[in-house]
Amino acid sequence: MTRRIASDQTSRPGAVRRYGPMVGEPPLFVDPRRWGSLIGLIGGLVFIGSYSPTLGLAFSIIAWVIGLALVLTALAAHYMWPVALGPMERPRAAALATYGGCVVGELVLIALGSRALTATGHGDLRPALIAVAVGVHFIPFAWAFGERMFYWLGGFVAVLGAIGLIAGFAGAAHAAEAMAVAAGLVMLLLITLYARGKFVDHPSVT
Repeated sequence: MTRRIASDQTSRPGAVRRYGPMVGEPPLFVDPRRWGSLIGLIGGLVFIGSYSPTLGLAFSIIAWVIGLALVLTALAAHYMWPVALGPMERPRAAALATYGGCVVGELVLIALGSRALTATGHGDLRPALIAVAVGVHFIPFAWAFGERMFYWLGGFVAVLGAIGLIAGFAGAAHAAEAMAVAAGLVMLLLITLYARGKFVDHPSVT
């Protein structure tokens, strides 16, 4: 998918990054990329809320403060001070099929992986497994929807989950929970950067 924004609007230092129909985007409040980001923001908070208490009260409070600050920043970036995310094309049937397949695959991986961990006496590593599954399921979205941010989002989350699994198998206490919380915070950070237009391909001035 080719994404272009007029250079006179985005390339000059201090230029206003226009958004919406004037640059080929859907209207602000119906742009599926903006409200779709809400799912990722909720997911990041679920990681923090589910696994940070295991790591101690102080760690949990810090994670929550950082997480909520990122969520508020992302929402403000999307709806109060929006910038262009790039022109959007109607998703192809293959893209929608990819989305559905990835979601189903994520659930299957979590279910089968959880059984395998429990059978081997490592059920406590499930948080890291979930991070791996969530990360992997994001990566094909980059091709399906033409959003390279998903490569970074999926890659970082999956790697953090894998680190949690490896460290957990090696005997590190609470490694799975720690990496799951880290994955949640990384999700929130990358979505916030996306909301600020950091993944838009800006053309060079000619």
